[in-house]
Amino acid sequence: MKLRIAQWATGPVGAAAARKVIEHPDFELVACFAHGEAKVGKDVGELIGADTTGVVATNRIEDIIAAKPDCVLYMPLVWDVEAMARLLEAGINVISTANFITGRSYGQAAVDRLKAAAQAGGATLHGSGINPGLFNAVGLVMSAQCADFSHIEVLESVDATQYASAETWRALGYGGPPDAPGIAAAFRERSLVFEDAAEMMARGLGIDFDEIAFDVEFGVATRDLQLGYMDIATGMVCGSKMTYSVMVQGKAAIGLSTMWRLGDAMEPDWQGEGYVIEIKGTPNIRCVFDREGDTTGGGLVTAMSAVHAIPAVCAAGPGIVEAWELPLIAAKYCYKP
Repeated sequence: MKLRIAQWATGPVGAAAARKVIEHPDFELVACFAHGEAKVGKDVGELIGADTTGVVATNRIEDIIAAKPDCVLYMPLVWDVEAMARLLEAGINVISTANFITGRSYGQAAVDRLKAAAQAGGATLHGSGINPGLFNAVGLVMSAQCADFSHIEVLESVDATQYASAETWRALGYGGPPDAPGIAAAFRERSLVFEDAAEMMARGLGIDFDEIAFDVEFGVATRDLQLGYMDIATGMVCGSKMTYSVMVQGKAAIGLSTMWRLGDAMEPDWQGEGYVIEIKGTPNIRCVFDREGDTTGGGLVTAMSAVHAIPAVCAAGPGIVEAWELPLIAAKYCYKP
């Protein structure tokens, strides 16, 4: 029996996920939620650049529930806790890439609502993505080689220019002045999901920590940047360097860092090498990943860990399930000679 899948949102991440669901021999796409009246009633294939599917997009959650999917891939830009709860209460498993790892960044009231909904429906909620998400799980897997360790670092340093979401970048302060009042606090508020991921890794490693510290600095454009989806004037924010640190007795046990930049003219001119996971311990371990071949601006790599997790999440017990609680997730049926 194929698992019945509903796709929620058809942006860069959702479109990539839907295409892989359609290709997967164990999945059947049965419904799709799309934002925007112009998308309603259109075949999903038309919305995601694929062949006709026979599934038309809706903007009614009632239609998604009525399709009786086993799992919803929940991938909107802006999440709706009540919508997630309604899906869970209907007995539908939910895998989210919408700033969800533990739910902590949503607030305790939201976490309580989602936990109660999952228990009521006997459904599972899991947060995924690339970072935070997959690479936090990879860091945990790498630690299995260590007899002991003193620090685990997960670093993402990428040119994110292809991620054409002006709304996302402006919410992080990009395009505005680097000394705008409250910009660091606003950045932290918008990036709290990384704190969730740090907390999740600490739980998986059995670390009792004192606090999760935060630091951010900004890079500015050295000339006017026209990115197609937004313009950034000279001197305005076009990059950021952020770290969440799990602190134990004044030392960082875990560090989650990002360096993002838009455009090719920034000061400081931070450079990076993709995704680096580094463990200081016995032995020391360092792994470097890039995402060469992903032309979606990160949409594909963000989507795939969620798609591949579908069978494991559907088989898990009710509640919020974190990465370290799931079995091995692999790219099943993706080999192409």
